[in-house]
Amino acid sequence: MISIRHKQVLALLLMMVATPAAAQLPSNSVPVFIQDERVLIGKYRYVERADGMKIDVHLNADHTALYHIKSGENDADFIKAEGFWTLDGPYIHIHNRPGPVRLEQSGTPKRDASKGLSVTVINADGTPAEGLGVTWPESNSLYYMSDGQHLSSPDELGAAQSFSIVRSSDRKVLQEVRLTRGGPNSYRFTYYPSDVEPFDTPAMALDPRGDRLEVEVGTAYARLDHIRQ
Repeated sequence: MISIRHKQVLALLLMMVATPAAAQLPSNSVPVFIQDERVLIGKYRYVERADGMKIDVHLNADHTALYHIKSGENDADFIKAEGFWTLDGPYIHIHNRPGPVRLEQSGTPKRDASKGLSVTVINADGTPAEGLGVTWPESNSLYYMSDGQHLSSPDELGAAQSFSIVRSSDRKVLQEVRLTRGGPNSYRFTYYPSDVEPFDTPAMALDPRGDRLEVEVGTAYARLDHIRQ
């Protein structure tokens, strides 16, 4: 188990709250493929005795989850997120439950023959939207938007008959738009993000019995022990 100093962790966690975590652990540990996910069910804990920090993760049988970090002598809550967990290959993903989100089309779509697809998304206050991507069935990929914009050439778009705008942190489809040959291909949207934004905290089992779980903590990680009853 690695030791994470208390002040460092608080700074890292502030970064994590501000920006959804990427689903990739920052350590060099090799994950174990779990054949039966039932071995993962239970409570896991990490304790930093010197600084009084505790990390608790609960992976429940109904796939609900708890990610809880307490700090200090009085076990004050620093982060408490309740949501759900999934197993994708060797990686466990712990998600919170985000609030409502809305994406509305702005103005009338236009046609620009020099472009394949142009998408602009702004927040209600006029700033560029962040954390979104554009995809279509034939692309087999998600194109992350930069400064609230996406632009693809006619060759890249090909004969796509629709495109989707997706929240990148949890791959939630915010809107799907049909495309017609010779029709509009330049769109603008207004984005109303969730009050509680989603995050994806990755974890992985370090042994086939699920005795130890490695969980991302900001840009670091901690190894939690499975608390057997």
